[in-house]
Amino acid sequence: MESKSIKLSPKKDGYGNVSSYSVNIGATEARQCGFISQDGSALPVEKILDYKNNQIIIKLKAAD
Repeated sequence: MESKSIKLSPKKDGYGNVSSYSVNIGATEARQCGFISQDGSALPVEKILDYKNNQIIIKLKAAD
């Protein structure tokens, strides 16, 4: 496991209000974490919101 600093980038709606934030995941990081298939397409991922521990976890979505 590795820790890297990131920055939230605000995204504004049509009225100039911040409506969401984005973060960048590099292509190499996505491949190393298994988010990209052998053919280069993105696999389904999910986010887990852990409010108690102030965490957002992004992981591969489990097969249904």
